Amino acid sequence: MIKKAISIIIPAYNEEKYLLEALKSVAYQTFNHSQLEVIVVDNASTDNTAAVHQNFFKNHPTQHLLLKEPQLSPGKAKNTGAEKAQGEILLFLDADTKMSPQTVQEVDYWYKKGFLMGTIRITADSSDIVAKFFFDLLNFGKTIFNIACHMVFCQKQLFFQVEGFNPELKHAEDLDFCRKVKKALKRRGKSWCMIHNAPVATSTRRMIRHPLKLGYLITLLEWGFGGFLGFRRKQYIPYR
Repeated sequence: MIKKAISIIIPAYNEEKYLLEALKSVAYQTFNHSQLEVIVVDNASTDNTAAVHQNFFKNHPTQHLLLKEPQLSPGKAKNTGAEKAQGEILLFLDADTKMSPQTVQEVDYWYKKGFLMGTIRITADSSDIVAKFFFDLLNFGKTIFNIACHMVFCQKQLFFQVEGFNPELKHAEDLDFCRKVKKALKRRGKSWCMIHNAPVATSTRRMIRHPLKLGYLITLLEWGFGGFLGFRRKQYIPYR
């Protein structure tokens, strides 16, 4: 198998309703597709997630791979994808999230400028004003407090040096991973970057699962207490 520049790794647990749009956003990338591969990790799904992947790539030439990870764990699924990846750069994309057409191009650009790890600005895949404000506030907070989390890219060699994602965490595993990488980079005298001009748009399903827009407050509390304070990160139960 020919080594690639970038591997896009998509962990997917019961994502048959969303995965197709994520894969379409890969197909629309301006980056050279001969240097790109897509790895979907079916993480204990009980729906047609695997079939969505297989049907999509019948008509798209981008190199792709479908893996199975029976242990329900986003960190474990991401590690499984990374182990099989051929890319020098690992880009982790949630299955309910769509990239801008230039996202991969921007990742490659910043990587070549010497940033071995970075995050990508995340927006709401919704026209709802509350959703837009929520994610604007989230991005503002991450910038002000220098927080790295959510959509992440990382050099493959560095990924394995920090031993990847913690498979025991079912929530905020990305935050934990980024903390490890930031420490490793600091020891080398290097930094990380945040890509602003090629954002990814993510589903607001977490926020609209409760009436009266209470899902935004609940999600914020989940991220605050579960992510930053570390409560129940091993006991978190996916709601879908």
